[in-house]
Amino acid sequence: MKLFLESVKQEAGDAYSFIFRPETPLTWQAGQFMHYNLIHRNPDSRKTERYFTISSAPYEKNIMITTRLVEAASSFKKALKAMPVGGEIEADGPQGEFTVPDDVGEAVFIAGGIGITPFHSILLDLDHRGVAIHATLMYANSTEHFVFREELEALAKRQPGFKMIYFVGGNLIDEAAIRRAAADVAHPVFYISGPEPMVQAMEAILKGMGVPEENIKRDYFPGYDWP
Repeated sequence: MKLFLESVKQEAGDAYSFIFRPETPLTWQAGQFMHYNLIHRNPDSRKTERYFTISSAPYEKNIMITTRLVEAASSFKKALKAMPVGGEIEADGPQGEFTVPDDVGEAVFIAGGIGITPFHSILLDLDHRGVAIHATLMYANSTEHFVFREELEALAKRQPGFKMIYFVGGNLIDEAAIRRAAADVAHPVFYISGPEPMVQAMEAILKGMGVPEENIKRDYFPGYDWP
């Protein structure tokens, strides 16, 4: 299907959100992603296709892609940044099982950098539908420019069972930090999203702590370094 660019906004630092209107109404589950094809001149070795989480919540109707646009960005991202309002991109989906059921109970969300995007969609969706959130978000980022920080902190004020813990630069999420966030690690469901090396490292820590395999959910972003 075709998506038409409605607007662009800078979120924090080098992170930008691109808001697209689907050519026909689209439904998805918070936390899912789509496959995108952006035809552009002189594509680099990564070519014209990407997968991005839908960072908007389903009730918002439009598809939002949130990504970092660094100086050494791929040709795909440069073409995305240069796209005029009204420009189009091809997409298919949605896909993915990184979703949170209403009856999940206690949860720990572990986000690394731009891995915050599925949690943004999930948390906004739960709050919009009046679901009481019982979760801790452990949010690690290389700088103080945390994407969606103000929006999520506003949500935390509405949701007394939701809290956020920030980790900046070399202050990485480790076993001690996880135990402070969840005293009984066998009970919560852990959701991890971020660069692939970060997700693998967090998964290894959780398994080493005795967290059951069925209580670990993963969503990794290829092409990003960590830390």
